[in-house]
Amino acid sequence: MKSCFKIIFAVPMLLALTMVFALPVYASDTEETQPAYHHVLDSEGILSEENSQKIEEAAAAVLEKNGVELFAYVTGKELKKPDTTGSKVYGTYAGTDASLVMMIDKKGTYLKAYGRAENIFTAGELKSILKQVKKQDKTAEKLLKFITLTGDALTEKGVLPIPEGRQLPRLVDDAGLLSQSEKYSLVSKLDSISDNRKLDVVVVTNQSLGGKTVEAYADDFYDYNGYGYGENDDGILLLLSMDTREWAISTYGKGIDVFTDSIQEDMADDFLSYISSGDYFGGFNRFAELCDSQIAEYDESGGYSYHYDKEPFGWFMAICGSLLIGLVAGLIVALTLKSQLTSVKPQAMASAYAVRGSMKVTERTDLFLYHNITRTARPRDTDSSSGHSRSHSGGHSTTHTSSSGRSHGGSHGHF
Repeated sequence: MKSCFKIIFAVPMLLALTMVFALPVYASDTEETQPAYHHVLDSEGILSEENSQKIEEAAAAVLEKNGVELFAYVTGKELKKPDTTGSKVYGTYAGTDASLVMMIDKKGTYLKAYGRAENIFTAGELKSILKQVKKQDKTAEKLLKFITLTGDALTEKGVLPIPEGRQLPRLVDDAGLLSQSEKYSLVSKLDSISDNRKLDVVVVTNQSLGGKTVEAYADDFYDYNGYGYGENDDGILLLLSMDTREWAISTYGKGIDVFTDSIQEDMADDFLSYISSGDYFGGFNRFAELCDSQIAEYDESGGYSYHYDKEPFGWFMAICGSLLIGLVAGLIVALTLKSQLTSVKPQAMASAYAVRGSMKVTERTDLFLYHNITRTARPRDTDSSSGHSRSHSGGHSTTHTSSSGRSHGGSHGHF
């Protein structure tokens, strides 16, 4: 009887101990056979664990080095709308504003770019990458080739992660004024100038100001999206709003000193001539070039003297200078020849020309003809609650306070 009781008691204990030791092993096997990767989306287990891990590690390396996320979506079914699927992947899993999604189903291979990546790669470049990927036989090989080619292209283009604190690229074309190739060309130029000159140069377009003034929108976009180079957030931003046909420049930090009111006025006359005629890419490109040359001149002069010269004005001054030199030289020669021909010298007093005793003054009268009054205006204090002026040896910059409480320079108008 006792032996039966022992057997009955021992069986449940044995089962309990078996479950205790078996569950961790089962859980471990489950995690190993079905790992949860971020960049590899393979719910049907088409890829082996080893290949999934390789793809995940390669994609993570590209993200760390270039700031662009690469996703691999694999399914045994047919994708009716690859672009819709890619958009869902980007919207659900992307942690940055730049992603490429490669999708492989039972019939084909597809590649789509989203966010900032649309500005980085042209349609032709994406097509070239996809063409090389399709030459691979196996699914894992295709995905690894995709990551390798894309990573190499990003490195060659010099694409780097957006610095911590800045949420958006230096070109934001929400109005859709530029083609993909123009976007890539312009953002590359803006990044190059900003990094070389240590001052952010930004271009933004939109369809609506959302009820704000164009000046307030430009200032807020600069402040709340983390723009500005270095610890003082130095930079300049150009905004173009299509609904009201307005433009605005917002400067901050060193940008206030570099781009004075008069310099902004001259710059606007130049780049707006392109924009007003519908050449938006030409206008933005010219704005970037003017910023580059102005920052360089300011830095070379140590901030003492800076100005903006248009090329036609430079030629005009050269011609005027040449004419002035010729005029002075001709005048000297003419006066020299004239002095040699003069035989009678003029006299200082009228009495030298009168015959002695022939003239008698019988009456004298003093007449008051006219008087001059000169008035000088008393200097006024131009400071007000809406803004003040920062003076520099090369000009002055009128500043104002944005909604964030920071002091911005800038200008604005219609085009």
